[in-house]
Amino acid sequence: MISRTHFLALNTFVMVAEKLNFRAVADQLGVSASAVSQQINGLEEDLGLRLFNRTTRSVSLTEDGRALYLQTAPLLENLSGAIRQAQSRSQIIQGSIRIHAFRSAADMLLDSKIPFFLAAFPDVHIDVAIHDSPVDLIAGGYDLSLRLGEVLAPGLVAVPVGGPLHQIVVAAPSYLAVHDRIRQPEDLIHHNCIGWRWPGTVTPEPWQFAYDGQLKTMPVSGNLVVDDRERQYQAAIAGVGVAQVTEERVRAHLASGALHRILETWETEFAGYYLCWTAGRSMSPAMRAFIDALRRA
Repeated sequence: MISRTHFLALNTFVMVAEKLNFRAVADQLGVSASAVSQQINGLEEDLGLRLFNRTTRSVSLTEDGRALYLQTAPLLENLSGAIRQAQSRSQIIQGSIRIHAFRSAADMLLDSKIPFFLAAFPDVHIDVAIHDSPVDLIAGGYDLSLRLGEVLAPGLVAVPVGGPLHQIVVAAPSYLAVHDRIRQPEDLIHHNCIGWRWPGTVTPEPWQFAYDGQLKTMPVSGNLVVDDRERQYQAAIAGVGVAQVTEERVRAHLASGALHRILETWETEFAGYYLCWTAGRSMSPAMRAFIDALRRA
């Protein structure tokens, strides 16, 4: 391998050979003319050859200098061309992106955005895996993960997308018509609460409430537990019981009257979804474009 010192010296030599002017080369490189002269002197000393005839008025190549120029100039030009081509390729939006996403995040943020992204960048291939278990991006071979802020892991870069989420309690009119009124969280002890658990776990997550700046965590019980948020609120619509869900997921059902909102003064807000990738990894132009598109959306 050529040393860095020799590479720089040869590059300077070719520039001087083409301009035959030390001052002009120095100006182009942003150094002094003496620095250029010293670099050429050092190259001549290492090679044991005189490369230039120099007087106070002119600079010309020696026969050895001309021979070296004819050998090295094409090589440096080919190298410059290869670098330019690589830089050009690095700006093309193409290639594959593997994405892991929580199901609710895919429903709310991915499904409507991916078609527009692929229409804008048809040379990009997207592979999406949807499940609610946090994954190891490196072990799973994922480029990006769209997950809740509460399950961010060390070693990830995370940017918020979609804003905070609002946690509310809902029930169907058919359920509320035949059960006692729910005025405060403690009343839920006497109601059938549709539980939700993280995939791969056994214990349902407790429900959280906030009032007057105080956070209250409360275990609930019922005869149905699921690991899928959509099945939880669909069961609530069917009148099975009471569910705690994100408002953003059930907005249309609230507007239609399929679900009623209860315990409104106890509702909580929490960090929403984050787009994550492994810290320190190289990022392709396709990944950058996708991250920008999702953040804008």
